[in-house]
This record gives sequence, structure tokens and C-alpha cells, in this order.
Amino acid sequence: MVAEVCDQFLDTVSPSVRRELESRMRIVRAKRGRTLAVAGTRSTDVFLVLEGEAQVLLYSRSGREVSVRQIGVGGIFGELAALDGEARSATVIALTELRLLQISGKDFLRCLESSPASVLWLARRLVTEVRRLTERVFELSALNVQARLHCELLRMAKGGPDHPAPLIIEPAPTHAELANRIGAHREAVTREMRSLVEHNVIRARRRSLEFLDVPRLEHFVGQAVGVFAEPFDSP
Repeated sequence: MVAEVCDQFLDTVSPSVRRELESRMRIVRAKRGRTLAVAGTRSTDVFLVLEGEAQVLLYSRSGREVSVRQIGVGGIFGELAALDGEARSATVIALTELRLLQISGKDFLRCLESSPASVLWLARRLVTEVRRLTERVFELSALNVQARLHCELLRMAKGGPDHPAPLIIEPAPTHAELANRIGAHREAVTREMRSLVEHNVIRARRRSLEFLDVPRLEHFVGQAVGVFAEPFDSP
């Protein structure tokens, strides 16, 4: 059964196109750590995430790993190469066990060419990604490590549908992984995480991260980007 969020894309095309597409697309399963796409290679297949989470990475010549983004359920990758016919722009690996819907680039383009609704579906996702990248550029250019970490943690705290309080992420990213995401060193992240624990904003265990005071974290981010002017009093 195709996940509901992926049905939203399939529902944008005509019944006849959908039947053709469903006869050729396939479900792919991937274990944690598997490489799903490699930067610079030629492939135009498009993938929709049905279960699990993937990570988009870039590597420098020296081997430094740069985390671009995480892709969860309902996310898409491979669409850029399908659209422009160029090489893959980044490497994608499985952060967890994954179940993916794989669509050939040719079939994906046919959907877009046959249906304005599918074009709008894709455009909205690309706009969301542009907004996210704009935030990242600002953070990397204007904020210090502490503020960048606060921004990343707040995204994690608000990254899904409504969660019961207290919010717990498990498994949580390591300090090295967080440092990779925000362009910092592990030691700096460890120092700032310790401060947040001391201020009862988070509770960190070996592989879990619990958000105890999201409003305070929001206040820290607001102060860094110039949103809040009033002092914050934790309830």
C-alpha cells in the first residue's frame, strides 16, 4: 500500500496515467547506511519516502562531510536530476531503515507534462526547500555556533505533526552529527548542549533527546535573529 502522502502526488494525474505509472514504479527497501544516490552520477530516478528517514550529504575534496538536509516520510529526492537531466547534485544515504517509492525520471516528467496539479505539487515542495535553504544561508552567515545550534534544535522540535509533551526524539543525532549540520565542531556542540541541559531546556541521554522547554528555546532563537525584544520568563 502506497503511503497516503505519496497518494497525494499520484492523485494529481489522470486515472489512465496513474495506472501506467503504478504498473512500472516499484517499492524499494534500504537498510540503515545504504547509499541511495551519489553526487556526480547520472541517474534520473525519483524517490518518494514512504517510511524512515534519509540524509542528503555533500563531500569536499578533503573528505569533509557536509549535511544538507534530512528527508522524512512524504519527502522526495532525485527530482532535480529528473527535471534538468544533469548529474546528481548530492549523495543520499539511509539514516534509518527505509521504504521508498521509485519512479523513473521519464515517468515523473510525464506526470508533470500531463497535469498542472502535479506541477503545483512539486513547485510547493521546491518552494519549501528554497525557504529552508534561505534560513540555513542566513544562519551560517550571520549567527554564531550557539545560535545555529538553537535554530537546528528548534527545527527538530517542530519538525513533525503535533507531538505529546514532553517531545522526545529517539534515536537522537550525535553531537558530531549536529555539528555537521550547523557547520561547527563537535566540542562546541557538546559545550552548548551541556548549557541547555543545565538550563532545563533539554534532557539528553545516550541516544535520546527530550525537549523540556520549547518556548524558552524559541526565545533564544528569537533573540538571535532579532524577533523578541521582551525578556523571557519561563513559566
